[in-house]
Amino acid sequence: MNWIRILLAACLVSLTTARVHAGLAITTDGQPKATIVLAESLRPTDLAVTALVSHIKEISGATLPVIAEKELASAQIQNGRIVPSDSKLAAQNFILLGDGALTHKLGLSLDDLGPGGIVVQTGGNTLALLAKDDHSSSREPASARPVFRFLEALGCRYLWPGETGKVIPRESTITAPDLRVRFTPQIGQRNIRFSPPDARDMAKGLAWLGATVDDYRTGLNSAEQTEATGSWVAWNGLGGNVGIVGGSAGGGLRGGWTEYGATHPEWFALQVDGTRDQSKAKGRWRLCVSNPGLIEHVADDIIARLNGHAQGIISLCPNDGGYSSFCQCEECKKLDPPNAPKVKMLLFAHVGGSERTEVEVPALTDRFVHYWNAIVERVTKVVPDQLFLVEAYSYYSDPPVREKLHPNIVVRYVPSVADGWKGWHDAGARRLYWRPNNLHSGYRDGVLSPKARETAETLNYLGSEGILATDMDSIHNHWATHGLTYYVAARLSWDPSLKFDAVLDDYCQSGFGAGAESVKKYFQLAGKGVVPVTVGQRGAFPKIASETIDQLRGLLVAAAKATEKDAPAHRRVAFLRAGLEFTAINAQAHRLAEAAEAGTPPEAKAVSEVMEHRWQLMRALLQQQPLAVNVGVVAAADEPLNRALQWKGPSESGKAGKLQLPAGDNWLNEDQSATRK
Repeated sequence: MNWIRILLAACLVSLTTARVHAGLAITTDGQPKATIVLAESLRPTDLAVTALVSHIKEISGATLPVIAEKELASAQIQNGRIVPSDSKLAAQNFILLGDGALTHKLGLSLDDLGPGGIVVQTGGNTLALLAKDDHSSSREPASARPVFRFLEALGCRYLWPGETGKVIPRESTITAPDLRVRFTPQIGQRNIRFSPPDARDMAKGLAWLGATVDDYRTGLNSAEQTEATGSWVAWNGLGGNVGIVGGSAGGGLRGGWTEYGATHPEWFALQVDGTRDQSKAKGRWRLCVSNPGLIEHVADDIIARLNGHAQGIISLCPNDGGYSSFCQCEECKKLDPPNAPKVKMLLFAHVGGSERTEVEVPALTDRFVHYWNAIVERVTKVVPDQLFLVEAYSYYSDPPVREKLHPNIVVRYVPSVADGWKGWHDAGARRLYWRPNNLHSGYRDGVLSPKARETAETLNYLGSEGILATDMDSIHNHWATHGLTYYVAARLSWDPSLKFDAVLDDYCQSGFGAGAESVKKYFQLAGKGVVPVTVGQRGAFPKIASETIDQLRGLLVAAAKATEKDAPAHRRVAFLRAGLEFTAINAQAHRLAEAAEAGTPPEAKAVSEVMEHRWQLMRALLQQQPLAVNVGVVAAADEPLNRALQWKGPSESGKAGKLQLPAGDNWLNEDQSATRK
């Protein structure tokens, strides 16, 4: 079921039948015409309630009264309408929030819906907003999701955090259209990580800009505030819990080298120096996965823990990263089919040291599937229903060539695109947990991202393959440059059947009004005209031609002119423009760096002008638009750029200079990137 189609259809029905069906009055001329009725499971302080009340007030100025369902205990149901015994409520319509006695009397049920399923339905004098529990946290409760879907039917959207990203129509009279929504999210567990304000190296980057982590956190919190309640995460359908958790777990060996290094060194990976000593691996030790004694020990330990009863999913994922080589013993190498895809693998001269060489070897996937299968087969003979988590990642991300996966295995699929999933499916994988680093792409540079369509199409495909959960890493608060990708990732986690073009159309039309067509062309051009940096690629910068920057700027100029009489849309265009100008100055700086590295260093004056303006723009974004681009994380990665240009930092006059980001109108000149003061 497609939420955009449903809501647009509902709105069209309401428009085309207005003469014969007035719809359900929620407010009239700023006065409440409906009462919110809470099922026994809900409290007035719950997000579902506060979000509905606060948004209706922001739209219309009216505050809807809230009562408990027990106050209508004596009400009658006549012809599908609630007829209260209290004469004060006789003329009221009712918003039934939560599954309760009244919804049952009206014949409404959640029985045919799965966890997290919602009902948004009008009928008689009622609007029912129901949800089936899915064990979400209190920050993203299932009960709030039908509220947000209803608000979207009224024209509301939440494009990015903060008031600018919130689309709220202003209408003193609210009439609910005819709605018939019944929907269960296919992906039962939907998560996108957020990079914290104190993430690694952030303090260094912020200090370069004359700020602290506390400064950034304060500015971010202020920018995220909205008049009505409900976070961007909760609004856009993230949440749910199907019990799929876990990641790096030392291959299932509890205690690792610390506990077993002395007694069972043979369980650990043979290194290129001929030793198996993992004492300097700092908790990232590697195993000899061909060792039968290790397999027996891990399986028996799990069996003992389970005590005959299946429990939460158990991770068998290897440790991630570190300075230790994967096992080089002949028995492990025998498990690597010669015809497996070739991968370039790092071999460390000594555990814990940085000296390394890169070699091409067959992918290690088959050796790990052999190890995982052996453990799972032993355990499931005793506890048949126990599930295990493994991962397609690193040198074992390619699908196996020879081995087939045990049916009790859930694959934590880390690649950002779905190219390899068919091979895993052919090898027996049926349970999929997508844990990509896709949103990491380009996070160190923070410039325009062309990844939105790719993200949508990947979720389309994985959705068709029965994906169980998502856990994407990570939103870095580049909302003016990566925001569309973040939005698409959230919306298609809620409904992976959505098509990118439909989401883009709705994003542009709802957020940019008369400027929608220009903004749509802007995103389409960015998707084609920016060659991104791949995940994990360091020291590179996306390829963006100067002509492309000019064309993108022209489209936002057109959007700004088209929205001059629509202040909220105008501010959103200005927000995008801040991201574009950040992209433009960074592209200019990196072109200078590329010239310097090619042996034709630019003049010192040109470097100083560009880099000081860039520094001032970054500081201005930090102080005035912290949600536009996370300049702290960008500055933390600036050392290669500064070194290439031999730039030591801004001059005293550069530090003293101030850059005021235009709020809207001042962005109309094509040739300006900001107004200096």
